Amino acid sequence: MNDFNSSGDQMRGITLVIALLCCVTACFSALAANPPTQALGLNQIIQSGINGPTANTSATAPAAPVSVSQGNITILKQDSGTNLTIMNITFTNSPTYGLAQAVEFKAPKPGWILEGILAMATDGWNASSKELPKPLLFTIEIRDQNLMLLYHYEGIQLPYFTNSNGVRMATIDVPPMPLNGAFYVCFYGYGALPLAAELQNATGNSYWYDERAAQLYYGVMPWRTNQAQHMNWLIRVAGQ
Repeated sequence: MNDFNSSGDQMRGITLVIALLCCVTACFSALAANPPTQALGLNQIIQSGINGPTANTSATAPAAPVSVSQGNITILKQDSGTNLTIMNITFTNSPTYGLAQAVEFKAPKPGWILEGILAMATDGWNASSKELPKPLLFTIEIRDQNLMLLYHYEGIQLPYFTNSNGVRMATIDVPPMPLNGAFYVCFYGYGALPLAAELQNATGNSYWYDERAAQLYYGVMPWRTNQAQHMNWLIRVAGQ
């Protein structure tokens, strides 16, 4: 019985990897045109034309989530779903140590099982770099609709986001996790690992999450013109 379960887990893992590889295609030379943006403070985010926290409401009319099915695996996207080769992308740092970039998802059916997280980020290293990449810490969290912690993962970026092209859409496996309703995936780059952000077609499902205050703020980037631009963090999830 144990051998049978082990074989089943291996086959499910292989299916998940194939599905994720089919989903992730990007022209990284095009992405390099938008370098990481300057890190901002939490006060700038709060005061960027959006008064106060979100109270779990969307800043814009939320678009229907994009889903892609590969066999039994469904990949949920809360960005526009535009092909990454033509998507208008920049890279954004977490302004403070306890601030995460978070994306809200909704389980497509009761008991939907989350199995993997996809995130696009860069550590600034590429094939032309003269020095070896330095290890950088990042964290992934999964939180329920009440922002209660369900899963916490800490890792080093080297096997995930270090790439000769300078940027990579990485897959972070998580233990199979049945979910219902809304949940959040939070990415902590700690000011050193910028996360990709889509500059157009905001869906209203991307946020800044202040861990210390347990509070969400709209996923906006304040510009010097005192205008705030809503963004889509490039975080996606896979499951069945």
